[in-house]
Amino acid sequence: MNMNSGLKVGALLLALTAILIFAGCTQPATTTNPTPHPTATTPVSSTAVPTVAVDNQTLKTELALYAGAFAEGIDGNALATALREGPNSTAFATVLDDLRAFKEADPRIKYVYTLEQRNGRVFFIVDANYGLPDGSNYMDEYKDAPLELSTPVTAPIGVGPYTDQWGTFYSGYAPVSTTPGGPAILMGVDIKA
Repeated sequence: MNMNSGLKVGALLLALTAILIFAGCTQPATTTNPTPHPTATTPVSSTAVPTVAVDNQTLKTELALYAGAFAEGIDGNALATALREGPNSTAFATVLDDLRAFKEADPRIKYVYTLEQRNGRVFFIVDANYGLPDGSNYMDEYKDAPLELSTPVTAPIGVGPYTDQWGTFYSGYAPVSTTPGGPAILMGVDIKA
């Protein structure tokens, strides 16, 4: 990862943390399961086990925030150039590096990718897992995309759970700013459901 990508990720994480603090959702509610007193049939344990209760809406909101922050942190013009010029371009390599850095922001993130919405259809542009067995390829049609992507996405949204060929996920999507009249490009972020 180059220094620019590291700075972008740091700035995005700082912005995301501030958003979460002001939104009042820095931590999901936690509960502690009390340690049972051992009996002849229960194992002995001296540690309480914390569990995290995350509701669907909180997770969808968090993913929409991630997608929005990542969409703001990526160079929309470079992404539009990658769309035009394809995977052998410098712009594609730059966007790929940025997406891989974004993916490292949270260990729960399974996939980070960009999409083009065109005439009610959705196509992958750059995927952080590009070139890997579970990655999508340039301009692959996303045939089993969430229903919410069948209409233009104009603001960050959280969706899920839904199932596609890669598994069952909660996802965040946000529009990426490009030139006026340019392609409708989205940032996508997935967490396994």
